[in-house]
Amino acid sequence: RDAASPAHAALAAQFAPLIVYHPDEKYFASSVDYMFPHYTLINADGSAVANAPSPLTAQNLDFLNEAGTDASGTYLAVSGSPAGDPNVPSGFEYLYSDVSTGTTAPIYAFVVPKDNSVIDIFYCRWSLGKNIILLGYVGDHVGDWEHIVVRTVNGNAVSVDFSAHSSGSGLGTLSVADSRLAWSGSHPVGYTALGSHGIWPQTGSNTYKTIAGIYKLTDETGNGAQWETWNNVYAVDYLRGGGYTGAQAWLNYNGHFGNPGDTSCWFYSLVGECKFSEGPDHPNRDMTGPPAQVLAAPNAADPDHSVYAFWLSAPAQQFAAANAATYKFVGVHQHCGASSSGHETDNWGWVPVVASSDPVKYSVTTDRCKKDYSRYAAEYEVMFCADQTSNSCSFSGYRQIRQYSGSSVVQEKGIVLDDPDYWYWSY
Repeated sequence: RDAASPAHAALAAQFAPLIVYHPDEKYFASSVDYMFPHYTLINADGSAVANAPSPLTAQNLDFLNEAGTDASGTYLAVSGSPAGDPNVPSGFEYLYSDVSTGTTAPIYAFVVPKDNSVIDIFYCRWSLGKNIILLGYVGDHVGDWEHIVVRTVNGNAVSVDFSAHSSGSGLGTLSVADSRLAWSGSHPVGYTALGSHGIWPQTGSNTYKTIAGIYKLTDETGNGAQWETWNNVYAVDYLRGGGYTGAQAWLNYNGHFGNPGDTSCWFYSLVGECKFSEGPDHPNRDMTGPPAQVLAAPNAADPDHSVYAFWLSAPAQQFAAANAATYKFVGVHQHCGASSSGHETDNWGWVPVVASSDPVKYSVTTDRCKKDYSRYAAEYEVMFCADQTSNSCSFSGYRQIRQYSGSSVVQEKGIVLDDPDYWYWSY
């Protein structure tokens, strides 16, 4: 079954998480094979996809892709609207997979080799919505692909990225030394939220979104049944855009794993969701980018400065070579957060472009953040510039920074950062 190399499959099993359910959980994890017979393939308007096989299986789900048809506008749907209903209608009992299934189901692990001996492992698990006072439940959907990411370097775990529901939600990237992160041997511990299944490193109430400054979407986690995922890891080597065959052919499907959503409720413009939201995208998404945050440390040796070590990709270097008459410098823009809005500041630093068409590692020094308003190095971007000013530059876009001193997150003005992820952007 595994489409991963033996070494990658072993690495995925080594760091597969211990997932802990809430004690009141009813919607446990299952396998895609468990759900496929219950799905029908439909278009966004609810009409059946022509010539869809029945029943759907892991081997035939990608028939649209095989025919050269884009499946991104299709949905794996169940008939009716059972999600979020405390009294499951007759015929929908299968949505309640029991705890024995939920603690033995496969976890889907995408192994993603990257540059500089980095291998990221995306662990995906296969929802009851959120009850908002005055509005009721919102965001109910059938199917889910919540995940956490373990980053390894030379076979050693260095960080764990916690995700909840959408990009930018959740706790983000934690160092393996973070005091909030628990371990069961080599396995990071994640607590999956009641009904909605966002994954967090701790129990309790976890707010992942605030709407209009009033309504809070909160994940509730607790100490319930434990899922030792390393006992059943479905490991695949990541193929961007698909190309899987045989038992993994279902991973080529690029539609939605759930029903179309509703946008007709009166509060949609406020919340962005109605009671029933769109089913999640397919799991084989773009996994080539960096984690949510880049890890850094205080610059103890020279606290008046920040030092940024980073890699420009071969395409970036080739762009610089083709535009050598325009762009002569590589720069870093350090953005400093502050304790109150309106007091953020910026720092800049430059070095000459290295003439090479291969990836190049640069080191750029900037001044530290200014002292007042508890400023700290919050994010950085790189750029090609005509001179040592920010007036004529091609900017990359930001990467967020998370600083650590030992096991604790800190917010210092001067940092040392060594970023292993190559920089690409629209130059």
